[in-house]
Amino acid sequence: MSCIEAIGVQTLRREAGAMAALERRWAEVLIRSWKMDLRASGTDRVPSDRICVIVSNHQSYLDVIALFATVPVTPVFLAKRELERAPLLGRAMKLGGHVFVDRGKHDRAMESMERAARALRPGEPLAIFPEGTRAQAPGIRPFKKGAFHLAKSAGACIVPVGIRGSLEAWPRSEATPLPDRTVHLSVGVPISQSDVSALPLEALISRARAEIASLAELPLLDG
Repeated sequence: MSCIEAIGVQTLRREAGAMAALERRWAEVLIRSWKMDLRASGTDRVPSDRICVIVSNHQSYLDVIALFATVPVTPVFLAKRELERAPLLGRAMKLGGHVFVDRGKHDRAMESMERAARALRPGEPLAIFPEGTRAQAPGIRPFKKGAFHLAKSAGACIVPVGIRGSLEAWPRSEATPLPDRTVHLSVGVPISQSDVSALPLEALISRARAEIASLAELPLLDG
């Protein structure tokens, strides 16, 4: 299924509200079963009346589940192809019409992102992890440019999200999350569409990365 087709399917499902409700319920059940203490703040900052791209740091598969459970407007995820193979999560995302990008094929990845930009609608945010893969240590690694090219192309605002604790809750060495852990998710003030458009790409990336590091209370890493 192409990127545009996947987002189209998700849009149709959202019109009935059924898929969004199922995704949220699924995430909430998982969080309860893992005895996770998920603490979210600022989630009302995600706009439902504007085109927006949610940009978040990425520590573990829990980040997707945390966003499903807390963001009031269920996002479509643009995720790396490897996530499709994640236990439970990959299948749920595939059924939900989320978009997987093959990072090893740059031209195809960029084409998918351009199509995603054209398909964005108010009330249907697109969520992207610009670090490109899960962190191996606490901190915010350099961001890839694709999410920011997409936001500029789509005329979208950018919603920064900082997540802390998900790496400790679900280390790469574990097949499932560890119980009784705390994860913090903080949504920042959106970077307006006018700022996204006006700022040079590198300045926009630096601003978003600094805001996410502040929200997550994590250091900026060199690599």
